[in-house]
Parts: sequence; C-alpha cells; structure tokens
Amino acid sequence: MGRIFKLIVILLVLGAIGVIGFAYLGDMSPDSQEQRIEVTLPDGSGMAGTSNSDAGTATGTDSEAASGN
Repeated sequence: MGRIFKLIVILLVLGAIGVIGFAYLGDMSPDSQEQRIEVTLPDGSGMAGTSNSDAGTATGTDSEAASGN
C-alpha cells in the first residue's frame, strides 16, 4: 500500500512540474491578423461619428471612428 501511495505522490509532483513548465515555456500566443469589417449604419451614413458631408475627409481607422477615440 505504501508503494502505491508513493507512486501516486511522485506522479502528481511530476505532473504539476510539467504543467507549470508548459505554462511558462509553451508558446500559446494566437496568430494575430488585422480584420476590417464594413458596417452600414441604420441611417445609411456608413461611417460612425461623421456626418455625410465630411465622410470622404475622415482620418484615422474605422475602429477609431467607431469607438470614439
């Protein structure tokens, strides 16, 4: 009975070391890529935060205009 308990403890310790090592050394970062989605607003203007008169002269990215930054 003592051998089985000792084996279980050793396996748990090795498993914990493996999980911690993978958390620190494993490369789990996602591949980043830019995504642009054209959105038509209910009033038909097409660009958030701009009027129809200055829609052609807006600067910045679409996401900045949509978020108000």
